[in-house]
Amino acid sequence: MAHELFSRIADILSAPSEAQALIMHETLVIACHEGLKNTRHGFGNLSSQVESLCRQYNIAPQDIVAIQKMRRHSNSNAPILPEDVAYDCRALAIFVSAVVQEAIPSFLVGKIPAHGRITENIQIANYRYIRCIVREWNDSIIQVVVTNQDSSEELLTVDYMDTPEYVDFSYLRTLLREGMQLNLLDCTVTRKKVVPRLIVVEPDYLIDISTIANCFESYGHHPLLFIVNRLSPRTTNKHFVLGNFAGSALDDIINHSTGYDIKETFRSNFREKALDFATCPDFDAVAFKLEAERQVENMKEIVDDIFRTFDREKAILEPSFVCERLGIQGRVDLMTTDLKLLVEQKSGKNIFIERKFKNAHGSIHMEKHYVQLLLYYGILQYNFQLSPKNAHIQLMYSKYPLPDGLLEVEPLQTLIREAIRFRNQAVATEFWMAENGFQRVLPLLTPQTLNTEKQHDNFYNTYLLPPLTSTLLPLHQLNDLERAYFTRMMTFVIKEQLVGKVGAQEGVGNSSSDLWNMPLPEKKETGNIYTGLTITEKERSNSFNGYDTITLSVPQQGEDFLPNFRRGDMIYLYAYKKNEMPDVRKSILFKGSLQEIHSDSIVVHLNDGQQNPDLISGDYFAIEHAGSDIGGTSAIRSLYTFITSNEERRQLLLGQRTPRTDKTLTLSRSYHPDYDEIILKAKQAQDYFLLIGPPGTGKTSQALQFLVREQLAEKSKAQSSKSKAQSSILLLAYTNRAVDEICNMLTENELDYIRIGNEFSCDPKYSEHLLKEVIDDNATLNSIKSTLADTRIVVATTSTMNSNAALFNIKHFDLAIIDEASQILEPNIIGLLSTRHAERRAIERFVLIGDHKQLPAVVQQSDTEVVVEDETLRNIHLYSCANSLFERLILTERAAGRTDFIGTLHKQGRMHPAIADFANRKFYAKEQLECVPLAHQTEQALAYNEASEDATDDLLKAHRMIFIPSKPCRQLNISEKVNTEEARIITDLLRRLHRQLGNDFAPQKSVGVIVPYRNQIAMIRKEIEKLGIPELEEISIDTVERYQGSQRDIILYSFTIQSRYQLDFLTANTFYEDGQPIDRKLNVAITRARKQLILTGNEPTLRQNQIFAELIDYIKEKGGYYAEKA
Repeated sequence: MAHELFSRIADILSAPSEAQALIMHETLVIACHEGLKNTRHGFGNLSSQVESLCRQYNIAPQDIVAIQKMRRHSNSNAPILPEDVAYDCRALAIFVSAVVQEAIPSFLVGKIPAHGRITENIQIANYRYIRCIVREWNDSIIQVVVTNQDSSEELLTVDYMDTPEYVDFSYLRTLLREGMQLNLLDCTVTRKKVVPRLIVVEPDYLIDISTIANCFESYGHHPLLFIVNRLSPRTTNKHFVLGNFAGSALDDIINHSTGYDIKETFRSNFREKALDFATCPDFDAVAFKLEAERQVENMKEIVDDIFRTFDREKAILEPSFVCERLGIQGRVDLMTTDLKLLVEQKSGKNIFIERKFKNAHGSIHMEKHYVQLLLYYGILQYNFQLSPKNAHIQLMYSKYPLPDGLLEVEPLQTLIREAIRFRNQAVATEFWMAENGFQRVLPLLTPQTLNTEKQHDNFYNTYLLPPLTSTLLPLHQLNDLERAYFTRMMTFVIKEQLVGKVGAQEGVGNSSSDLWNMPLPEKKETGNIYTGLTITEKERSNSFNGYDTITLSVPQQGEDFLPNFRRGDMIYLYAYKKNEMPDVRKSILFKGSLQEIHSDSIVVHLNDGQQNPDLISGDYFAIEHAGSDIGGTSAIRSLYTFITSNEERRQLLLGQRTPRTDKTLTLSRSYHPDYDEIILKAKQAQDYFLLIGPPGTGKTSQALQFLVREQLAEKSKAQSSKSKAQSSILLLAYTNRAVDEICNMLTENELDYIRIGNEFSCDPKYSEHLLKEVIDDNATLNSIKSTLADTRIVVATTSTMNSNAALFNIKHFDLAIIDEASQILEPNIIGLLSTRHAERRAIERFVLIGDHKQLPAVVQQSDTEVVVEDETLRNIHLYSCANSLFERLILTERAAGRTDFIGTLHKQGRMHPAIADFANRKFYAKEQLECVPLAHQTEQALAYNEASEDATDDLLKAHRMIFIPSKPCRQLNISEKVNTEEARIITDLLRRLHRQLGNDFAPQKSVGVIVPYRNQIAMIRKEIEKLGIPELEEISIDTVERYQGSQRDIILYSFTIQSRYQLDFLTANTFYEDGQPIDRKLNVAITRARKQLILTGNEPTLRQNQIFAELIDYIKEKGGYYAEKA
C-alpha cells in the first residue's frame, strides 16, 4: 500500500495539469481510508478525516497548514497552479508517510521540495462564513483549524464567551469535542480573536426544519426530543388526513387563480392518499367535508389578500432548500421567487387564537410554527443574503378566517438562535450516541427529563403527559436481552444515519453532504450529477395540476460519464447561471422523481406543479440526488415497534421461543417433485420458515409461486366450511426490481394483486395494479376498503411497507413472504414482522427467502464498527449488525439442530455443470447444487460453428470457463477504476461471440458484461462503439451489485483492478463458513452464467487473494487459461 501511494504522488508530478487535482484527491481519499479503516471514528468529510489523522500522528503545525491547503487545491474544479503542484505533493507525501508509518522513498524525495514554502501573512478573507475544526478549548476560547479558506496561521482563536449580550454560547462548553466541525457565521475580529454571532455544530449533518420545529413543545425543547419523536409510531388520524388535504387545496388554489373547483381537490387528494383515508381510525366523512370546505373558503380569501400586495405570477409552491451554513434543510409551503414573501400554512388548531390570549412572544402564533417559519427565513438570509427589510414572513392558519388566518411575524433573532441551539445540541447528542452507545442515553428518556419547563398544570397532565408516558414507559420495561438488542441496534442505526449524512470514505457509498463536499469532477466520475441541462418542454400531467412534467435536453456529459440514476429516483432539479458552477446551496430546488432517462433527454416529474411555467427557468439546470431521512427514521420506528410487540413474537425473533410446526397439515395438491417437500415444510411451519435459494433454483418463479398458491388454496377450503374470512398474503422484497419480478410471476399466473408504491419506481407493465390506478374517479371510501379487503395479495418493497404500516389497521395477513431477505438489515424488517393491530399480530407467519452467500445488505460503517461484542447478543447469533435477520435465524436453526423451519433449494437450472463445479466447491459445499438438468445443462459442446480465426476462437469453442490475463496499462490521466487493456479484451471477445452466434445472438439474453466499477462500463461502451455493431451496443454492462438476480448465456467479467489496495474493495463482502472464505461478490459474478464464463484480470494483483488464485489455478487445470504465445 505504501509503495502504491508514494508512486501515485510521483505520478501527479508528471501527469497532465488537468488530471493532477483528481489524482491528488483520490490519493488523499485512499490514504484517509487506510488510516481510519480499523478505527471506530471513520466518519466525517475529508477535511475532518485529514485533521483527525494529522492529530493522531503528531504532524508538525506548519505541515498541517500545507496539508489542508493541498486538500483544498485537490477539491478545486480548476487545475492546480504549476507553482503549487510540487509543494502540494510534498504535503501529501508527508501525510502519507505519517499514515503508513514509512519514510518518504528516495525515488520521490528528489522530486519534491526539501522544505515547505515560506508563507506570507495571509489573513482570512471571509469573516461572514468560516468553516473550521475544533482542536482544543477552555471556558472562554476555542482553538480551531480553518478548512474553507487559506490562512498562514495554523490555529484561529474563537472567543465564545465575550459576546454581545443577546448571544449566549456557554452551552457549547459541554458539547465541544476534539475534531468537531463548526461554522462560524457573521464574525467580527477583536484583539486577534474571532467573535461569531452564530456557531453551527457539525453543519454537514442536515436536520429537517419541520423536525426541529416539532421538538419545540410547551413543556420544553430538550435535545432528546429529537430521538423520542423518531421513536413514536407515525399515526394516521383525522388531523393528519385534513392537513394533507389542506396542503393540496392551497396548491390548487394558487394554480387556479380563476375557476378553482374544490371537487377536483377532493378527487385528486382522495386518489393520491387513498390508503390514508382508508386506514384512518377516527375518520368522519361528513365532519371532514364540512371542515375541508370551511378551510378552502378561508384559504381563497387569504390568498386573494396576499396577492393584493405581492406578485402572484412569482408565487412558487413547496420549493426545497439546503443550507449547509446553518446545517438545516426544508421545504417552504409558499413563497415568491423575488424572496419578498414567505408563507407557512397550518390546518390545525391554534389555542391562542381560540382563547384570544397572547403567547410569551406577545403574539398569537404557536411557537413551533414560528420556529419553523424563522428557520426558513434563516435559509434565505444565509443562502441568498436576504435583507430583513425586504422579507415578509407570514403564518397562514387556514382553520380561521382573516384577520386571524394570516399572521405577519417579525424575524426574531433570539428565537432563531434558540432554534439553532436546539439543533446543535440534538446533533451533538447524535454524534455522542454514535460514539458511546444508545444504552448510555436510554435511562434519560423519561417525561421528567424532557419537561424542562417543569409544567404540571392540568393541560400538561391531561393531554401531553399521557402520550409521552405511553411512548417512553416500554423502554424501561425491557428484559436484559431485549434491552441489549434494542440499544445495540439503535446505536447501529443512529451511526448508519450519521454516516449517511456526513460521509465516511468519499466515493464509497453516498452521503447527503456529497452535494457540497464532493468536487464536481468526482461527482461526474461517480455519475452523481447531470449538468448543462436545458428545458425543452413543460407540461401538466393532468388538466388540474400545475406544470409538473419537465423534459430536459442532456448535452454531452464527458467521455466517461455514466449516470448513477434510475427511473423513480428522488432528485433535486435546480437552475444555475452560465458562468457559475452548479451548487444546491445557492439555488431554489425543485424536488421530484425521474420519470424517464435517455442518453439525450430526461423527464422529471415534480412533486409540486407550478402555476406559472416561467418560474422553472434558468441558463442551465442540474440534477442531483435528493437525500431523505425516511430510511433511518423508519428503522428506528421499526425497532420501537419490535420492543412494543406481543411478547411471544419478541421471544421468537430473539431465539427465546422454539418455533411451532403442525405436522398434520398436508399439501392441497402436488406442484413439482423438486419443490413439494419444501412447500409442505413451509406450510407446516406456524411461525417462520427460512428458504435458502441459491442461484438459478427458481425461488421466485417456482417456490414463491407455489407458496402463494398453496396459501390461497388452503384458505379457500377453510372458507367453504366454517371460516368466512379470506386469507391475505403480503409479498415483499428489498428492491423495486425484485418486486417487479414478483409482479411478473403473479401476472403470468393470473393472480390478482395490489401494489403499494410510487408509479415511477414501478415497471409500467405492472402500474395498473398500483392502488391509485385500481381506484376509479368515482370511488368511495367503502369501495376502497372493499377493494383492499377483497384483494388477497398485496405487493410492496419493505421500505414502502414501513412507510405505509397503517395498512395493518384494516388488513390482517395470514402469510408474509419476504424475497431478497438476505439483503435486508434487521432494523428494516423486524418491525414489520412484529406489528400488531389492537392485540392481534398483523402477520401470522412469515417465510424469508434469500441466499446469504450472495450480496448482503449495504452498510456504510466499517466491519469494526458493526461487530457485536455483547455476549448476551452473541448467544442469539447476532455477531454483526450488518447481517440480515435471515442469516441470524439460519444460524439459530442450525445451532439448535432443527430442520423443520429451514429448507434449501438444490436443483439449479441455470449453470452448466462445468461452471457450477467451482461455485459448488468453494461456495456451496454444504448445499451441493445439482443440475435440473435443462437442455443447455446437458450440452457437450458450445454452439459456435463459425470457422476459428485463431487460437482465441479455439479456446472459446473448447472451454466453458476461461481466464485471460491482462497486461498492466495504468495511465496517469485515466482513473484507476478504468482498465483500457481489459476493455479492449472484452470488446474483442464480444466481437468474436457475436460472429459465432450469428442470427442466434440476442442482446438481452446471449451475453452480459460484469465489472466492479461504473467507470469501466463507460470505457467498454466506448470500445464497443468503434466496432459499429448495433446489437452489441444493446447488451447489459453493469456492476456485480446491479447484476444480482439476472442471468445471461455467456458472462464476461473484467476484474479491472491493477493495485493491491483495490483488492479490499473487490473482496469486501467475504465471510467465513466452516473456516472457508465465501466471496459473495465473486459468487454472484460466476453464478450469472448459463453456458460460459470468461474472466479477464491482472494476474499478479489477483493472485494476492486466496480465492482468486484458486480460481485461476482451477481454470488453468481445466485447460481454460489463455497463454499468449511468445
